[in-house]
Amino acid sequence: MKRVEYLKYGNAEELQVMDIPKPKINGKNKLLVKVLYSSLNAIDWKNRKGKFRIVSGLIKPRTKQGFDVVGIVVDKSENVTEFKVNDKIVGQLANNVGGALSEYVILTTKQVVKAPLQVPDEQLGGLSMAGTTAWQAFFENAKLKKGDKVLINGGSSGVGHIAIQIAKAYGAEVTTVSSEKNIELCKKLGAEKGIDYSKKDFTKLNEQFDIVFDVIFNSSLKKVKGILKPNGIYIGTIPTPRLLFDMIFTKQAKFVAVRPNKKALTDLLRLMEKGLLSVNIDKIYELEDIVEAHKYMEKSKTKGKVIIRISK
Repeated sequence: MKRVEYLKYGNAEELQVMDIPKPKINGKNKLLVKVLYSSLNAIDWKNRKGKFRIVSGLIKPRTKQGFDVVGIVVDKSENVTEFKVNDKIVGQLANNVGGALSEYVILTTKQVVKAPLQVPDEQLGGLSMAGTTAWQAFFENAKLKKGDKVLINGGSSGVGHIAIQIAKAYGAEVTTVSSEKNIELCKKLGAEKGIDYSKKDFTKLNEQFDIVFDVIFNSSLKKVKGILKPNGIYIGTIPTPRLLFDMIFTKQAKFVAVRPNKKALTDLLRLMEKGLLSVNIDKIYELEDIVEAHKYMEKSKTKGKVIIRISK
């Protein structure tokens, strides 16, 4: 089978599509899945560049590429009864493992849910990590409720555009920060207000928010204090020393530590089935074009998700 590998940290050319043996079921609660689609997340190119070596490997990479999976169950552990061969599933691999950019992967039953048949496979392929990140930020970190005022810094990003729709579906009032050309997309997805970061500093707005979700993480709790309500929550996406320090001394600072989460995936798929959530697909690349996909992703100019087609 084919799988994207990189043997050392560096630029996109370090990525290779290699032929390796197909994995086999070993132990309980496992599924062997033929992958149809996956996607790229920022963590993929950042891992490849060696930015998260504590997790991805200090000297040589150990974390594989890709975390999102939509595919077909082709084999399972004998004890598994919740899923059957030929079931279509949506899943997410753990942050320190990865490997979704592969024709076949092994997932545990705790990492997957059955896919709704009416939602396009390519959209499902871009859902898991970005959607779960947004879901956990709102419901585990910030306890989102109807009527909350939410600001999303990075509204047109993979995580941000899904966050807009989740917040809107749960009755929040959404303001987004993006480039001017992406404001229209953010409003189409449900944002009431859009701020062009090149023309206005969102940290100096004359209003306050219950939740500031800093998806692209170029701010800090200190910078947003003026626009955060007294009991408001600031959520960052990278556990920097500054954010961890703030988390020790105040409950207003949070870090969203994304992980495979069946509860989140189930709710996200429910929203998709009801027409309240969709994945905006920026581009679709074939697995063989993974180098070009990484180069495009690394520009950080995507509108929504970059999808990788694995199998046809």
